[in-house]
Amino acid sequence: MSEHRTTGRFAVVTGGSEGLGLAIADALARDGTNLVLVARNRGKLETAAKELGRRGTVVHTVPADLSAPDAPALIAGHVADLTARVDTLVNNVGTAHFASLADTTVEEMNTMWHLNVQVPLLLSQRLLPALVNARGSIINISSYWARKMVAGRYSAAYSATRGALNSMTRALASELGPQGVRVNAIAPGAVRTPTYERSYIAPMTAEERAAHGEQIEHSYPLGRLGTADDVAAAAAYLASAQWTTGTILAVDGGLTTR
Repeated sequence: MSEHRTTGRFAVVTGGSEGLGLAIADALARDGTNLVLVARNRGKLETAAKELGRRGTVVHTVPADLSAPDAPALIAGHVADLTARVDTLVNNVGTAHFASLADTTVEEMNTMWHLNVQVPLLLSQRLLPALVNARGSIINISSYWARKMVAGRYSAAYSATRGALNSMTRALASELGPQGVRVNAIAPGAVRTPTYERSYIAPMTAEERAAHGEQIEHSYPLGRLGTADDVAAAAAYLASAQWTTGTILAVDGGLTTR
């Protein structure tokens, strides 16, 4: 067990049981922040809580499916039972469906709009009193797909939701700043998360993986994909950057400069 360094700060992290969410939660825990992790899978949540508890902070878990209409209210109720202050809300949960315009379905559009735009807005709304109480901040996890398209990968519906999240971030920063709440977003490039490995890398042949490696070296000025820790470091910065709000921080190895 590491030295107990809690400071009374609380962070709520959605999708906190693996990938980017877990890495961000770990970075916040290293800074002494107590955690409320939200995710669907109870087993993964328990494993994450045990791992993060070694940092010496208090870790609470809220099993919830954010696709359910009542999820934001449910989560806010759990958080209110734990604390009257939320120093950081990390809206990390999201989903992506890539399809051509002809093949995009209304169901896919509605699913992405709900999880990628409505849920961050509704959670921010429900937790606003606690955020104001802490003079805290909201960190929305967006994507480079709001700014950069990739030949052969059709993303109109998905890119629209990420552009909306970026616009919402700036609008909320303007609205909530006078109440002492900062609102920022991180737009990562491709990051090697478990989801990325399962859905994108695993189905590739050896030849396709080799070609993928060459494409990365060509596309990214820094010559590599990101790691979850790269994004987590940016989140830890935004959580503590007291004069930074309304920023969409590109953490993408330079991808969107080309």
